[in-house]
Amino acid sequence: MRSMAPARDHSTRHQTRNSPMKKALSIGIVASATILSAYAQAQQPATPSASAGGATGLLYIRKNAHSPEAEADLQALDQALKKMRALGCADPRSWYYQGATHAIPATIPNGDNPLCPSYTQISQLKWGWNTCTHLDGSEIHFLVWHRLYIQHFESIVRTLSGKADFALPYWDYTNPANRVLPAALRDSASSLYAEARLPSLNDGKNISPEMDEALDTTTLFQNQVFAVFNSQIDAAPHGAMHLYIGGQTDKLTMWNPIYRKETNGLMALVPSAGFDPVFWLHHANIDYLWQTWENSANGVRPTLAELQAVPWPYQFHDGTGKRHEYTIPEAYKTAFNPNYVYDQLRSGIAALDSQKHTRLLQLNQQRNDNKRVLWSEQPDEPVKGGQLELAPAQAAKARASVLSAQAALSPLVLQLTVSFVKEPEDTYAVYIVDASGTQKLAGLLTFFGAGHHAGFDSGHDHAHEGRKTFLLDVSDELQPESDYRILIKKQREPVDEITVREVSLLSY
Repeated sequence: MRSMAPARDHSTRHQTRNSPMKKALSIGIVASATILSAYAQAQQPATPSASAGGATGLLYIRKNAHSPEAEADLQALDQALKKMRALGCADPRSWYYQGATHAIPATIPNGDNPLCPSYTQISQLKWGWNTCTHLDGSEIHFLVWHRLYIQHFESIVRTLSGKADFALPYWDYTNPANRVLPAALRDSASSLYAEARLPSLNDGKNISPEMDEALDTTTLFQNQVFAVFNSQIDAAPHGAMHLYIGGQTDKLTMWNPIYRKETNGLMALVPSAGFDPVFWLHHANIDYLWQTWENSANGVRPTLAELQAVPWPYQFHDGTGKRHEYTIPEAYKTAFNPNYVYDQLRSGIAALDSQKHTRLLQLNQQRNDNKRVLWSEQPDEPVKGGQLELAPAQAAKARASVLSAQAALSPLVLQLTVSFVKEPEDTYAVYIVDASGTQKLAGLLTFFGAGHHAGFDSGHDHAHEGRKTFLLDVSDELQPESDYRILIKKQREPVDEITVREVSLLSY
């Protein structure tokens, strides 16, 4: 990956790589020591912005949840959630309705659902429920859909809390200084608390060092194609943190009040994730990371055509309970005309009528237009005993094409399609192994929502297998002038869970 990464240093992995371009860019990054905070900008008169839900007002400031400035917003969120929990589940502003907008279990055991007696099976879905982008083929909408979702949630919190300038704080966990769950979410007397979480987080302990690779954004920020960035951030840190917070990473089970049974914690399962208040801070942070990347020299923007190629519903409610249903062009316009800024970023989201927007689109479109398959194989091999090593026969035949792509500074992307018969519970690391045996980490595979994605929890008997495709930028890891292999390694227990169906090398 070849362009300048964002100035902010999130971690240290990959800084020892020997790419001459990376060394030069690192010098440039260090030299850019002064960042103009959007928080400071927002103290000046702001430009009116149409918010999700149709209201117009000044820009809101999303603050780091660990900062003193975020305390008032966390208190307002606590006050609003108390009221939301007291509302019946038919009220679109209620805690239950908002959580179910993301997803909801297909069935509730024994028809016993005291949190929402009117919902016990999938046929009883209410308007807008179960529309998150963890279903088959919807991944391109992941970042845009969640941006609108949490903006509408913010509108509800402003109304119910009475804090007119409320904005969602974000848990900046990719920064090693912020690896503890914010204190407001650890207070058992607060509506922000959830017992169905990893106990060590609720006890105020740091995120485990085992999560360091998943939280390292170095490679993530070096992506230059939106679809690849979208795929990679979905896997980690997004999916990895869902599984960790919900205890699945540590193989813990606990009482899940949404499933009404012992299983993983709320955040580890798509149908219950939106019911843990940490969900909102988590997704505000994913949006923050997206904006950090888009503001960088590597950032690009999806085209409207990319989203329209995959029809998807955008159905939300505002602070008055009013429905808002967006066409994809309307959702696109809203996503890139937000009503908030981040306290740690030097600029907000580029407007649709700006030169920057045009440049971001053109860069991404150019990459997509140049996309081609350099080689592809169908190994159909399971990852047995915790690891699988592939030596693609087609790689040597495509060496000249790969060298040509590298000379043109075209991103090289490894595309992996894997299958499974139940949702895999672990994380897999993918390495490029050169002729000397040196392993270079290309990225991680996580499977948060993969079972939901495949319809395993739809309440029907499924004999088919689930599949998931990952995109990993390997521009720096690959040395096409010599032989290389692909190593897929399970990070914890060597349980057989996945089969590699297809592996391809793409250039953009």
